[in-house]
Amino acid sequence: RIPDGIHLPIIIEDSLASVKKTAELLQILNALGLGRELERCREVKIRAGKGKRRGRRYKGRKGPLIVVHYDEGVSRAAENIPGVDVVLAKDLSVLDLAPGGHPGRLTIYTLGALHLLERRLLGDGSAGGD
Repeated sequence: RIPDGIHLPIIIEDSLASVKKTAELLQILNALGLGRELERCREVKIRAGKGKRRGRRYKGRKGPLIVVHYDEGVSRAAENIPGVDVVLAKDLSVLDLAPGGHPGRLTIYTLGALHLLERRLLGDGSAGGD
């Protein structure tokens, strides 16, 4: 579902963290060529079985994950886009990258998030989350 011209991983500048409007974030994601992926996530499926009676009627799909170094409003902008999640680099976990045990989630990193993850994974200790 990703266009042929996109190279993975998708890395974008840190100004993405300061986007405050949903329409602005949608415009950025469409400019990256992710419109088809967002359309896929908009589709909602009705669950089979008794879960419908227990308040779990609809099943949504997971879409792009945005990893940022700091959040200046992008998480509020992404709340109303189905399937899109925002996580801070210091809080990134396997559950975010592989929801439901299915690896390969489309992830968009900011430059600051990559630098923080590099320090965290190389173990110099300066990126501590405690």
